[in-house]
Amino acid sequence: MRKSLLVLALLVSASFAPAQNPPKGFSGSFVSINGDTVTLQDKDGKTFTVEMTPGWTVSANRAGTPADIKPGDFVATTNVLTSENSGSATELRILEPGYSPEQGTHTLSPTDSRMMTHGTVKSATKSADGVELEITYPNGSRKLVVAATVPVTISDPLDKTILKPGQMVVGVTRPGPDGVQRASRVQLQNQ
Repeated sequence: MRKSLLVLALLVSASFAPAQNPPKGFSGSFVSINGDTVTLQDKDGKTFTVEMTPGWTVSANRAGTPADIKPGDFVATTNVLTSENSGSATELRILEPGYSPEQGTHTLSPTDSRMMTHGTVKSATKSADGVELEITYPNGSRKLVVAATVPVTISDPLDKTILKPGQMVVGVTRPGPDGVQRASRVQLQNQ
Protein backbone atom coordinates (compact mmCIF):
# COMPACT_ATOMS: atom_id res chain seq x y z
CA MET A 1 0.00 0.00 0.00
CA ARG A 2 2.75 2.41 0.99
CA LYS A 3 4.69 1.68 -2.20
CA SER A 4 1.62 2.30 -4.39
CA LEU A 5 1.02 5.68 -2.69
CA LEU A 6 4.66 6.63 -3.34
CA VAL A 7 4.34 5.64 -7.01
CA LEU A 8 1.09 7.65 -7.27
CA ALA A 9 2.77 10.70 -5.72
CA LEU A 10 5.73 10.43 -8.12
CA LEU A 11 3.44 10.09 -11.14
CA VAL A 12 1.38 13.09 -10.09
CA SER A 13 4.54 15.11 -9.40
CA ALA A 14 5.90 14.30 -12.84
CA SER A 15 2.64 15.21 -14.57
CA PHE A 16 2.43 18.57 -12.81
CA ALA A 17 6.00 19.85 -13.02
CA PRO A 18 6.62 23.43 -11.89
CA ALA A 19 6.79 26.14 -14.52
CA GLN A 20 10.23 26.52 -16.13
CA ASN A 21 10.20 30.27 -15.58
CA PRO A 22 8.67 30.77 -12.14
CA PRO A 23 7.38 34.18 -11.09
CA LYS A 24 9.78 36.53 -9.29
CA GLY A 25 8.47 38.48 -6.33
CA PHE A 26 9.11 42.13 -5.59
CA SER A 27 8.18 44.56 -2.83
CA GLY A 28 8.87 48.16 -2.06
CA SER A 29 7.57 51.57 -1.22
CA PHE A 30 5.62 53.17 -4.08
CA VAL A 31 7.34 56.19 -5.68
CA SER A 32 5.62 56.87 -9.02
CA ILE A 33 3.98 55.61 -12.21
CA ASN A 34 5.17 56.46 -15.71
CA GLY A 35 2.88 54.73 -18.23
CA ASP A 36 3.47 51.00 -17.81
CA THR A 37 6.45 51.40 -15.48
CA VAL A 38 6.18 51.59 -11.69
CA THR A 39 9.06 52.99 -9.63
CA LEU A 40 9.54 51.62 -6.13
CA GLN A 41 12.06 52.10 -3.34
CA ASP A 42 13.57 49.10 -1.57
CA LYS A 43 14.22 48.79 2.17
CA ASP A 44 17.73 50.22 1.66
CA GLY A 45 16.37 53.38 0.00
CA LYS A 46 17.42 52.43 -3.56
CA THR A 47 14.87 52.99 -6.32
CA PHE A 48 14.07 50.38 -8.94
CA THR A 49 11.53 50.06 -11.71
CA VAL A 50 9.05 47.31 -12.49
CA GLU A 51 7.83 46.90 -16.05
CA MET A 52 4.06 46.33 -16.15
CA THR A 53 1.84 44.64 -18.73
CA PRO A 54 -0.65 46.85 -20.60
CA GLY A 55 -3.86 47.10 -18.55
CA TRP A 56 -2.12 46.27 -15.25
CA THR A 57 -4.17 46.55 -12.08
CA VAL A 58 -3.98 47.39 -8.38
CA SER A 59 -5.59 45.30 -5.67
CA ALA A 60 -5.78 44.85 -1.90
CA ASN A 61 -6.45 41.74 0.17
CA ARG A 62 -9.09 41.14 2.79
CA ALA A 63 -10.03 38.11 4.85
CA GLY A 64 -12.81 35.86 3.59
CA THR A 65 -14.29 32.46 4.39
CA PRO A 66 -14.86 29.29 2.36
CA ALA A 67 -18.51 30.39 2.02
CA ASP A 68 -17.30 33.31 -0.15
CA ILE A 69 -16.06 30.96 -2.92
CA LYS A 70 -18.44 30.83 -5.88
CA PRO A 71 -18.51 29.44 -9.42
CA GLY A 72 -16.61 31.70 -11.84
CA ASP A 73 -14.03 32.80 -9.26
CA PHE A 74 -10.40 32.43 -10.29
CA VAL A 75 -8.55 30.90 -7.33
CA ALA A 76 -5.01 30.04 -6.30
CA THR A 77 -4.71 27.40 -3.62
CA THR A 78 -2.12 25.37 -1.83
CA ASN A 79 -3.41 21.87 -1.20
CA VAL A 80 -2.35 18.44 -0.06
CA LEU A 81 -2.76 15.51 -2.44
CA THR A 82 -5.58 13.12 -1.41
CA SER A 83 -5.84 11.23 -4.72
CA GLU A 84 -4.61 11.68 -8.28
CA ASN A 85 -7.02 14.54 -9.15
CA SER A 86 -8.10 15.79 -5.75
CA GLY A 87 -6.75 17.46 -2.66
CA SER A 88 -7.45 19.17 0.61
CA ALA A 89 -6.82 22.93 0.62
CA THR A 90 -4.49 24.42 3.22
CA GLU A 91 -5.09 28.02 2.02
CA LEU A 92 -7.03 29.63 -0.81
CA ARG A 93 -6.97 33.02 -2.53
CA ILE A 94 -9.85 34.40 -4.59
CA LEU A 95 -8.15 36.62 -7.16
CA GLU A 96 -9.71 39.80 -8.53
CA PRO A 97 -11.60 39.61 -11.84
CA GLY A 98 -9.28 39.74 -14.83
CA TYR A 99 -6.20 38.48 -12.96
CA SER A 100 -5.38 34.90 -13.84
CA PRO A 101 -1.70 33.97 -13.58
CA GLU A 102 -0.47 30.46 -14.27
CA GLN A 103 -3.22 27.90 -14.70
CA GLY A 104 -3.01 24.25 -13.71
CA THR A 105 -1.68 22.17 -10.86
CA HIS A 106 1.96 21.60 -9.99
CA THR A 107 4.06 20.50 -7.04
CA LEU A 108 5.76 23.15 -4.95
CA SER A 109 8.99 21.14 -4.95
CA PRO A 110 10.08 17.57 -5.70
CA THR A 111 10.31 16.79 -1.98
CA ASP A 112 7.02 18.46 -0.98
CA SER A 113 3.61 16.74 -0.87
CA ARG A 114 1.82 20.07 -1.29
CA MET A 115 0.39 21.13 -4.64
CA MET A 116 -0.45 24.56 -6.06
CA THR A 117 -3.63 24.86 -8.14
CA HIS A 118 -4.65 27.92 -10.21
CA GLY A 119 -7.96 27.78 -12.04
CA THR A 120 -11.60 28.75 -12.35
CA VAL A 121 -14.18 27.40 -9.90
CA LYS A 122 -16.70 25.35 -11.90
CA SER A 123 -18.73 24.34 -8.86
CA ALA A 124 -18.73 25.07 -5.11
CA THR A 125 -20.89 22.73 -3.03
CA LYS A 126 -21.31 22.87 0.74
CA SER A 127 -20.74 19.55 2.47
CA ALA A 128 -20.10 18.17 5.94
CA ASP A 129 -16.35 18.53 5.25
CA GLY A 130 -16.57 22.20 4.20
CA VAL A 131 -16.89 23.41 0.61
CA GLU A 132 -16.16 20.98 -2.22
CA LEU A 133 -14.77 22.67 -5.34
CA GLU A 134 -14.24 21.59 -8.89
CA ILE A 135 -11.52 23.80 -10.34
CA THR A 136 -10.94 23.78 -14.10
CA TYR A 137 -7.98 24.91 -16.17
CA PRO A 138 -6.63 24.17 -19.65
CA ASN A 139 -5.98 20.44 -19.99
CA GLY A 140 -7.60 19.40 -16.72
CA SER A 141 -9.47 19.89 -13.51
CA ARG A 142 -9.04 19.19 -9.81
CA LYS A 143 -11.45 18.57 -6.96
CA LEU A 144 -10.62 20.22 -3.65
CA VAL A 145 -12.16 20.27 -0.21
CA VAL A 146 -11.88 23.58 1.64
CA ALA A 147 -12.57 23.03 5.35
CA ALA A 148 -14.23 25.79 7.39
CA THR A 149 -10.90 26.47 9.16
CA VAL A 150 -8.89 27.04 5.94
CA PRO A 151 -7.71 30.66 5.53
CA VAL A 152 -9.34 32.38 2.55
CA THR A 153 -8.06 35.69 1.16
CA ILE A 154 -10.03 37.84 -1.28
CA SER A 155 -8.24 40.29 -3.61
CA ASP A 156 -10.34 43.36 -4.40
CA PRO A 157 -9.57 45.51 -7.47
CA LEU A 158 -8.77 49.18 -6.83
CA ASP A 159 -8.27 52.25 -8.98
CA LYS A 160 -4.61 53.13 -9.68
CA THR A 161 -5.21 56.58 -8.21
CA ILE A 162 -5.18 54.97 -4.76
CA LEU A 163 -1.38 54.55 -5.05
CA LYS A 164 0.38 57.24 -3.03
CA PRO A 165 4.11 57.77 -2.41
CA GLY A 166 5.30 55.74 0.55
CA GLN A 167 2.68 52.98 0.34
CA MET A 168 4.12 49.48 0.50
CA VAL A 169 3.27 47.26 -2.46
CA VAL A 170 4.11 43.72 -3.51
CA GLY A 171 3.81 41.76 -6.73
CA VAL A 172 5.34 39.21 -9.05
CA THR A 173 6.86 39.44 -12.51
CA ARG A 174 6.77 36.80 -15.19
CA PRO A 175 8.78 36.68 -18.43
CA GLY A 176 6.87 37.70 -21.56
CA PRO A 177 7.39 36.31 -25.07
CA ASP A 178 10.14 38.91 -25.49
CA GLY A 179 11.91 37.67 -22.35
CA VAL A 180 11.19 40.87 -20.37
CA GLN A 181 9.95 40.36 -16.82
CA ARG A 182 6.64 42.19 -16.30
CA ALA A 183 4.00 42.33 -13.60
CA SER A 184 0.29 42.45 -14.36
CA ARG A 185 -0.67 43.88 -10.96
CA VAL A 186 0.61 45.40 -7.74
CA GLN A 187 -1.03 44.74 -4.40
CA LEU A 188 -1.16 47.08 -1.47
CA GLN A 189 0.72 45.33 1.30
CA ASN A 190 -1.36 44.71 4.40
CA GLN A 191 -0.25 47.18 7.03
